[in-house]
Amino acid sequence: MMIKPASANQIKRWKKLAMSKYRKRENRFIAEGQRCVEQILDNQIIQIEAILLLEGSGDEALIRQTDIPILSLSENDFIDVTDTQNPQGIAAVCITPEESDSDTFSRTEGIIVALDAIQDPGNLGTIIRTASWFGVSGLLIGEGTVDPFHPKVVRSTAGSTGTIPYLKGKLSEEITNLESAGFKCSLLDASTESVPLKTYKPEPKSILVAGNEANGIDQKLFSDNRTSIRIDGSGQNVESLNAAIAVSIALWHFYS
Repeated sequence: MMIKPASANQIKRWKKLAMSKYRKRENRFIAEGQRCVEQILDNQIIQIEAILLLEGSGDEALIRQTDIPILSLSENDFIDVTDTQNPQGIAAVCITPEESDSDTFSRTEGIIVALDAIQDPGNLGTIIRTASWFGVSGLLIGEGTVDPFHPKVVRSTAGSTGTIPYLKGKLSEEITNLESAGFKCSLLDASTESVPLKTYKPEPKSILVAGNEANGIDQKLFSDNRTSIRIDGSGQNVESLNAAIAVSIALWHFYS
């Protein structure tokens, strides 16, 4: 397919996608990096509006494989659009997948990961990537959690963006709805009162809640009918696990 230069209006529009309000308004996000773009193409879940190439660095093999419009950008414009100082030379303008709803989630089987104010884009991206690897049924994106279509989150997913149904909302309400539909809720919490993960037996329909990197899970989400679980370690010099690592370990246990 012939590569065409991007227009000034297109570049101006794509630059704005670095901001959450414009991603929401345009229903678009940017995925940057060869591996990320190739994985999105392979998954065939996310619709790609256009592939963007840094001038002089086109991937000829990729170009031959797709009929998606391919547009070139200067180095300065490419850096501005992709929000990275060391771009790999390829990106994609993607259409944001439609958000799920509470009723659909309540009919879901399997494991749902709920995220309470996860603020680090790298952590959220890694959680999404790991959840996709294990086949998680859904993601509950709680208030205060970084936008899952933030450029840094998308890069961290390594192409797993959009592979899992997601729902944004108040965790207190959404978890209660799921519990009414037969889900059992467990919360990752490092306190000594929590049940060790290795002894916990998850239900076929489970919610796994992960909390804020600094403050943990909101205390309002704890209740007598929910189980707090902790990940024990033998080290003495580390206060706690990284949020994404903790979710990864817990999911391994849930699926083992």
